[in-house]
Amino acid sequence: LRYKAQPMLLATTLALVAGAAMGGAGGWLLSFAAGRVREFYLAMMTLGFGMIFYEVVREWTSVTGGVVGLSGVASPSLRTLSLFGWRIDPVAYFQIMLAVVAGVVWLLRNFITSPYGRAFFAIHVSEVAAGSIGVARASTKRNAYTLSAALAGLAGGFYAHLVGYLGPETFGLHRSVEALVMAVVGGLGTLTGPILGAIVFTYLPEKLQVFAEYQFMVYGLILLLSFVLLPRGLAGLLLPRPRFSKDVEALPPPPPVPHAATGTGPLLNAEGVSISFLGLRALDNASVTLGAGEILGLVGPNGSGKSTLVNIISGFYRPADGVVRFDGGVLTGLADHAVARRGVLRTFQDPRLVPSFTVRENVLLGGHRLYRQNPLAAALNLPNALREDAEMLGRAEAIMEMAGLSHLADTPVRDLPYGDQRMTELSRVILANPRLVMLDEPAAGLSEGELIKLGGLVRHLKEQGVGVILIEHHMDFLNELVDRVVVLDSGKVIYQGAMAGMYRDPAVVAAYLGTETHPGEAVHA
Repeated sequence: LRYKAQPMLLATTLALVAGAAMGGAGGWLLSFAAGRVREFYLAMMTLGFGMIFYEVVREWTSVTGGVVGLSGVASPSLRTLSLFGWRIDPVAYFQIMLAVVAGVVWLLRNFITSPYGRAFFAIHVSEVAAGSIGVARASTKRNAYTLSAALAGLAGGFYAHLVGYLGPETFGLHRSVEALVMAVVGGLGTLTGPILGAIVFTYLPEKLQVFAEYQFMVYGLILLLSFVLLPRGLAGLLLPRPRFSKDVEALPPPPPVPHAATGTGPLLNAEGVSISFLGLRALDNASVTLGAGEILGLVGPNGSGKSTLVNIISGFYRPADGVVRFDGGVLTGLADHAVARRGVLRTFQDPRLVPSFTVRENVLLGGHRLYRQNPLAAALNLPNALREDAEMLGRAEAIMEMAGLSHLADTPVRDLPYGDQRMTELSRVILANPRLVMLDEPAAGLSEGELIKLGGLVRHLKEQGVGVILIEHHMDFLNELVDRVVVLDSGKVIYQGAMAGMYRDPAVVAAYLGTETHPGEAVHA
C-alpha cells in the first residue's frame, strides 16, 4: 500500500496543478477577446464561452468521455484516495481543502493590498484614469483573467477528486449562474464577500428544493433584491470595510531631490500638432514648448483644443500631423500608460478616483509606476516587498500632510467634498514622482482656501524641477503662478508669452477675454 500511495499522491498533485495551469491558460486566451468589451457584452461573451465549452465536453468523446464522462477518479467518497499510505476519508479531505483555501485567501489578501491588486480596482473603475498613472490596461486585464481562471481550475481539480466523476453537467450553465450569485450577494470588490455568498448558497438550495424547477427565476429574484437592498452585499452589511494597502509602519521619506533634464533642449516640445474629429479641426499646427521647472498656462475659449492637446501629449490621442518630444525622446505613438511611466502625468476636469478606496489608498495608486516588486513577492509578503510598501506609505503620508489631507487619510473618497477629492487626485500625481504634470482646470469649483492649497502644491512641483501645464479659466489664479501663457482658439495658437501681454493682445481680447463695457456705452460690432 505504501508503494502504491506515492504514485497516487503524485498523480493527484499533478492533476491539481494541471487543472490550475490549464484553467489559467484558458483564462489568458479568453482575456484577449474579453478585454475588448465591457459590462453587458462582457457578461454575454463569458456566458457564450461557457456554453461553447459545455458542447465541447459533450462532443470530444476521446478526451472527455462525452455524455458518459470520466469516472474512476481517486476519491475519498469512494475510498480510493490515499496519502502516504493512509486512506483519506471525506473529513480529512475537507480538512485538506480548508487548509488550501486558507492559504489561497492569505495569498489573495496580500495580493489585493499590493500595487497589483489596487491596479485591478483602478482598471475596473476607470481605464482612462488607470492608464494616466501608468497602469497598462491589456496586461492588467489578462492578469486578472488568468489568476481567476487558475483558481477556478484548482477548485475544479478538488471537485473532481471529491465526487470521483466528471461529466458534461459539471460545466452546465447553472454552475456559472451559481458562482455569479454567490459573488454578487456576498459582496463584489471584497475578499470575504464571495466566501459569505458561497456559505449561504451551499445551504440555501437544500432549503429550496420545492423551487428546484424554477431555480433560475429564484436566483434572478435574489439578484434583484440584492442590488436594491444590499448594493454592497452581505460583506458590506456585516463586515468592516476591507483594506487595500499593507498594514505596515510607514518609513520616513528621503528628502526630495529636484529633477534635472537629461536632454539639451526644452523638457517638452509639441511641434506642429494637428488632429481632426469627424472633419472638425480640433488642433491645427499647434506648437508648445515647456522647460523643466516652468509653469505654463494654457487658456482659450471652450472648444479651442486645450484638452485635446493634453490628450495628445498624454498618449490618449495620436495626432494626424506633428510630433511630441519629451526630454530628448519621442512620445508620439506611445500608449497612455507608457507615457505615464516616462513621468508625464495628468489630472482630469473631474477627479477620477476609486470611490471605495480611502484617500490614502487612492494616493498610493500614484506610485504604481515606481514599484519594483513582482506579483509573487507581493503575494508572499516578502521582506523586500514589505519594505517598499513601507517606503511608499511614508512618501504618501508626507504628501497628504502637505495637501492638508492627513486627517482624512482613512476616509473613503466617495464621502468627501469636491475640493478634497481634487486635492487627493493631485496628491496621487505628486506621489508618482513626475517630470511633467498637466492639470485640467484644477481650480474649478474650489473655495478660496482650497485655491491657496492648490497653489502651494503647484509651486512645490515647480521647486522640484517639474514642468507644469495649467489649463485654467481662473485668470487671477494663473496670474500668481504661471511663467508664460499659451492661448488657443479654434485649434490654433494665437498668443505665446507673458500674462501681461496677453491682456493687451487684440486677437486674445477678441477671441477670449472680450472687452469690458459699462452701462450707457454703445457696443460696436
